[in-house]
Amino acid sequence: MPADHSVLVDLSPYCNNAGIASRCDPVADGLDGMGTIFCAERLPASQTIITCNGTRFAFPDKSDGVLDNIACEGQDLPLPVGSYRALHILGICDWRAFAEPLRLKAPDGTGTETSLALSDASHYQGLQYGERKALTCSLVTPDSLIPHVFLFGIARPGAGYEMTETHLEAGIWHQMIALEPTQPLTGIVLPDNPSMHLFALTLETAR
Repeated sequence: MPADHSVLVDLSPYCNNAGIASRCDPVADGLDGMGTIFCAERLPASQTIITCNGTRFAFPDKSDGVLDNIACEGQDLPLPVGSYRALHILGICDWRAFAEPLRLKAPDGTGTETSLALSDASHYQGLQYGERKALTCSLVTPDSLIPHVFLFGIARPGAGYEMTETHLEAGIWHQMIALEPTQPLTGIVLPDNPSMHLFALTLETAR
């Protein structure tokens, strides 16, 4: 997508989760509440513009302790008012895959509903919703626990546990949601599912 057809949205004011770290912090909840994180060394530099599958994105600040993604909890995100043909998202689910309602807001206060669908970060079941790979990186998780496969009934690890890199293919995925360019957009209401995480958002303008 040419630069003049993209609007990069600053998500930093709305980030509420820290899912990237350069070291293993046993007190961090991480992406899943169990301490699972993406390894910062395997990801782009903080606050840089990256290109994935021809689309530009504003990569977040990945510094330790900084909130770097949005865990979806029904947030109302304002967007630059305009006509757009697509919404591009870098995101993942922290365990299994989900497709949840996403509300598109119009200038007159009305809205229409579409779907935000994202696969599991660990990719153990593959990409299920037509996403494309954007960033390949390592998941680091407590005590050799394979994330998101056998979590049911497992309590959060206690103090002193060790963290280790998984051997599963993992990454952050590029999802595209087609929009109707004749219907101006002023914002979106995210799903209410904190297992869904957004790291970057770009609007593709109507040509």
